[in-house]
Amino acid sequence: MQVDFAFICDYAEAKDKINALGIGFSRIYAKKMPARHAHFSLVAQLKFIRIEAGTKKVQVNLIDADGASIIPPINTQLEVKPPPQGVLESKTRLVMEFGNVEFKKYGDYSIRLNMDGQEIVSIPLVVTQPSPPPATA
Repeated sequence: MQVDFAFICDYAEAKDKINALGIGFSRIYAKKMPARHAHFSLVAQLKFIRIEAGTKKVQVNLIDADGASIIPPINTQLEVKPPPQGVLESKTRLVMEFGNVEFKKYGDYSIRLNMDGQEIVSIPLVVTQPSPPPATA
């Protein structure tokens, strides 16, 4: 299995192709704590060779810098189909949505994607205060 790409965005859906808005952000700005972020999505595209086909256990974790879970782990299964005859790899797209997530403190966080117990993606996310406006003369 190989990760083609993975990112966080404002919204995404995966059908025949991935449609995503606000791709690749890594910071959430919050004026005060605790702060809630209304919605964001994790998107990943994975490639599998024929012998890797089958059901995969997937777990997604949103953790803080100390490794504590911010939300309960998201557990699901992914059915990986073998590639068609004569094709070396199959691609599988994964979109996980997060809604109304509460961050209790400023700092570093990460979204971790595990497949069959092995971490395959770690995406950093920083929750920080907005920069103050520039001083006027």
